[in-house]
Amino acid sequence: MPTTLRATHIGAIAARALLPDRPEAVGEVVASFPNSFYVKTAERQLLFFNGRQLKSPITVNLNSATNLEQAVKPLDRVAIHGGEVRIGELTSIQLNHAERAKDHAPRALRLVMDRESLNLASLILAVIDNSLSVLDPVGLAHAAAADFVSQGIIPLAQSEDRENFLTAAHRVIGLGGGFTPSGDDLLGGFLATYNSFAESTGREIILLDSSSIESSSTWISARLLDYMQRRILDDQVSSLLGAAASGDTDSFLMTLEGLIPRGHTSGIDILVGVILALSLISDTQTSGDATVSISQRLGL
Repeated sequence: MPTTLRATHIGAIAARALLPDRPEAVGEVVASFPNSFYVKTAERQLLFFNGRQLKSPITVNLNSATNLEQAVKPLDRVAIHGGEVRIGELTSIQLNHAERAKDHAPRALRLVMDRESLNLASLILAVIDNSLSVLDPVGLAHAAAADFVSQGIIPLAQSEDRENFLTAAHRVIGLGGGFTPSGDDLLGGFLATYNSFAESTGREIILLDSSSIESSSTWISARLLDYMQRRILDDQVSSLLGAAASGDTDSFLMTLEGLIPRGHTSGIDILVGVILALSLISDTQTSGDATVSISQRLGL
């Protein structure tokens, strides 16, 4: 039976891939779930179709209660025709009335959040149920995450040692369970934050080679990590970093708590990376030792 869905919002990257009238295949479905599915385009971009309303540059938000896992299957062909996305033989998505996001370059932020707020955020992550995340001592990625902190993050904080950071970072890619491995989420949260604030402290941003990421993890997780390091972020992560830049502790902690339930452990793992990067940026501004003390508080 044919299924017709309606898009309510289209992110800037998704719009560039979908809005031209191109009857040839745009790409194919690479994974589907009850509330969402992912598309790999011919240009190797990753697009996310989501039945919830969290927005991002790669997301098409849908107004639908349909079980997308039943309507859309991996390997289904995706094409555009007459203002709609056609998926496989029976599913279509109307685009004509969707709100279209503007394309904005990533902003360089300056950290205002104080150390006490970072201590409180790290305490929250340490006391909640963090089973199987990078904070879980018996989790698959915990030992590698601890090595990443000691051999990569702390040297980067103390002497901007980029070489050891890159070596340590590559060792955590692809590690851990879940749809997106914990190591990828940790690294994505760290690089999204570090690169958003680094310019304000006179540091250069850090970008891992995208092909090397793909060789070490699943294709979808590798693309999400690459987007995060390039500061292509969803509204929730952007709001979290914006609150840190404004010094609004209440907003920061509320957004942090809203991000915790994402995925099985993705929210926690991303947040660990965010807090470690904010601690490092704080140290560059104050010549402090927040990176060491907060990593110890987190058990890393």
